[in-house]
Amino acid sequence: MNHIQTLEWFWSIIKKADCNREKLKEILSAFKKEEIIRFQENFVDASIELQDKPYTDYMEESEDGVEDIANWIVSNGLDLYVSVIENPERIPYSVNEFTNQILYGIADEVCTEKYGESTGIY
Repeated sequence: MNHIQTLEWFWSIIKKADCNREKLKEILSAFKKEEIIRFQENFVDASIELQDKPYTDYMEESEDGVEDIANWIVSNGLDLYVSVIENPERIPYSVNEFTNQILYGIADEVCTEKYGESTGIY
């Protein structure tokens, strides 16, 4: 699978999960270990893109806050992600009231439950 197909695969899963942690858990539970790891890698890669300047200029200062905001944006899908990538000023200052919509960590949880070890990707 090439890089573009991998990203289409990743974003289609995010869309199906619809900011619902339980729904994502259900989807990933059907996957092989390698697919769960690949999902986690894609999530982390997308999130890291938003954890530096110019994006951090518009966010709350704390490290946890920056990670939560970036993870929340990825969790909300490709359209929001692209919008923020192209327009950093659209990034939310805080997502404290929306942390239940953050899908980060579910892949690791599923991998641990199903295979007895984490993805090792954070």
